[in-house]
Parts: sequence; structure tokens; C-alpha cells
Amino acid sequence: MSEGPHAPQRTRGALVALGLALVIYAAFSQFKLPVVLPVLMENYSYGRVLGGGFMSIFAVFGILLSVPIGRLVARRGALALVLAALAIMALGTALGLAAPQSGIVMLSGRGLEGAAFAILAVAGPALATANAAPQHRTLVIGLMSTWIPGGQLLAALVGSLATQNDGSWRVLWLVGLALALALAGVTFAMMRPSPHLGPHGTAGRTQMSAAAAAPWSRPQWIALLLTGAIFMTWSAQYIAYMTWLPLYLVEVQGLSVDGAIGGYLIPVVLVGLFNLITGVLLHRGLKPQRMLFGALLVQASVWWLLPVTGGGLGGLASLAAYGITAGIAPTCLFALTAHLVTTPGETARAFGVSMTGRNLGVLGGPLLLALAIEHGAADAIGGWLAGSLLIGAVTTLGVGACGLLLAVVPRVEARQRGSAGAAG
Repeated sequence: MSEGPHAPQRTRGALVALGLALVIYAAFSQFKLPVVLPVLMENYSYGRVLGGGFMSIFAVFGILLSVPIGRLVARRGALALVLAALAIMALGTALGLAAPQSGIVMLSGRGLEGAAFAILAVAGPALATANAAPQHRTLVIGLMSTWIPGGQLLAALVGSLATQNDGSWRVLWLVGLALALALAGVTFAMMRPSPHLGPHGTAGRTQMSAAAAAPWSRPQWIALLLTGAIFMTWSAQYIAYMTWLPLYLVEVQGLSVDGAIGGYLIPVVLVGLFNLITGVLLHRGLKPQRMLFGALLVQASVWWLLPVTGGGLGGLASLAAYGITAGIAPTCLFALTAHLVTTPGETARAFGVSMTGRNLGVLGGPLLLALAIEHGAADAIGGWLAGSLLIGAVTTLGVGACGLLLAVVPRVEARQRGSAGAAG
């Protein structure tokens, strides 16, 4: 992991913890929907495409805002933007509570939540990694990579109280409002000026501006764009999988809603566990691009083999294999994003590129699978199988992009070593 001259000499634990809490909350806000989607579709007669839109809408603002947010965080720090994001998130959540029977109103509320998510998804990782000392940075990245399964797990646990057809799904939205207020209070407290941090929670403005002005080399740009493209294909299949898994378990495997949440938790728990294990392995020197390539191969295979695995032991093995490799992949993507730049201040810009790719995947994945299910075959089961083959093809594209990345990353590392030698 490359470290520049402005890396902190000690880890600022409170700011690292806040960064982690913010992204877990962002993931909770996005993934509170899938665990109650079967109930919402029954109560309010949402169609599948609209149901997919409730997840995909999160990506619209992310696509537009991730790169500008990365630059803004790099110049001015994260905390003021975080406060704005929490206010927007609370407004969107309240809108969904106000009129869930209106698909347009619910979609608008989810859109505001998506705009807030776009800010938190860049500011949270940048805040945590910029405040980690060099010896802790890979471990912090491993922890940060648990944000999606952490948010999913929190949503599923709260959602276990919200799976009856009596409106108790609102518990998830009310918890979201309470968490927004609590995190806003903590963020405001963290904004007290510090001689080391300035008032913004990352580094002094002069340091951050210098980092923001540093041009990236051509190999860096190519590697970051490839990382963003892989994040796009990976996120498309992951968000599609996690959006529709509960409904698949209900419709195709015949489980109850509570049983579907139990099945949903299997990959979620494994994702979180292997986020941490992968962080430890990266800390010990394993190459993230190589681990990523293997994980993507397995995930593509899971999609292609879904017509064969089905339910029973084969289905459980499929869930387990998917969860393990879905834990490895995002940790490696986060690690690569930070590894490909020279200073901690640049990570905000780099995460802006990666998050743009992620958001493109979030936009397309759930809708693509929903359309395939609706139109891929005459019956529901055939539609699910047609969808699995389509998403398998998308995941395979990510495998190909990762193959190219294996060739580019060593060139970036060679340039970084040369720059470090010249500076020394």
C-alpha cells in the first residue's frame, strides 16, 4: 500500500469508526428494502420493475455525483458533506413513510436516500482511510469492506420485526430516521477544529489541495477505470442477487417470508466474515488483483450453474460459495482503489471513480434481472433461470476486465516505486 508524506503517524480511531458507521448506515438505508420487498409488493401492488427501481434509483445520483463528491471531499474534507447527506437521507425516509401507497412518492423518497448514499459512500471510506496510519491501513480497508453486509445484516435483523402484513415494515424506516439523527450528532461533535485535522475531519486544506492537484499517470487512470468497470459488473450482479433473493426463495423455493430472511442471511454473514478475512490476508501481502480474479470466476460460475444447483444441498452450497467470494471481491476492490494512488488525500478522488462504476452497476443490475424474470420465459421459474444466465454473462465480463487489470497493476506499482526512489 503506497503511502505519501501526509499519512497520519497514528490511527485516529474515532474518525475511522465514524467513517465505518456512516457507510454501514448508508448500506442499511439501501438494503432495508429487500427484506420487506415481498410484503411491500403484496400490500401496495408494486410491479417487479418498480420494485427493482426502488433499488436502482440509488445509483442515479451516485452516477452524477460520485466523482464531483470525491473532488469536493479531497479539497474541503468530509464532515460538512456528511451532515448534509444525513439531512437528505432523513427527508427521503420521511417521504417514504408519508405515502407508501404511491409508487411515485416511494420512488422519490428512495431517490433522495440514494443522493445521500452517494455522498456517504465516498466520504465514509475517504474519512476512514485518510485517518488510518500506514501500518493499519489495509486492516481499516478490510473493515470498511464490511459496510454492505454490515448494513444488510442490520436491516435483516430489524426486518425480522417487520415481515407481517400489518404495516410493521415501517419499523425499518423509523430506525433509519433515528440513526440519521444520532450520526448527525456525532458528526457535529467531530467538527471541532484540531491542529492536525482542521475543521473538516481529514487533513489540513493545504495538504488536501496539493493531493487533489496531483495528476495521475496513464497507467493509474487505466487501472482505476478498469477497477471502476469491475466494480460496475460486480455490483450489478451483487445488488441484483441481494435485491431479489428473498422473493426468489419465496416464489421458487416455497419458503415463508421469515424463512426467506433466514436464507438471505447465509450469504450476508459469509460476506461480512470474508471481508475481514480478506483484509487480514491483504495485510499479510497477498495481491488484491489476484484474489479478485479468483473470486469473480467463482461468482460467475454460481450464476451459470443456478439452473443446476436449485434448492436443497446444492442451493445451500451455492449460497455459501456466493457469500464467501462476495466477501473477497469488494475488499479487493476497495484495497485496489487505495493502492493505485500515492497519498491518502487522493483516495477520495479514487473512490469517486470506483463509486461511479459501482453506481452504474446498482442502476442496471436489479432492473436487468427484473426484466429478465418478467419476459425471459412463460413461467416464473423459467424467468428466474433466464435471468441467472443473463447476469452470469455480465459477471463474466468482469472476469475479463480483471484479467486486463492483472497486467496493468504491476506497471502502476513500478511507477510508484520509481517516484518513491526519486523522492528519497
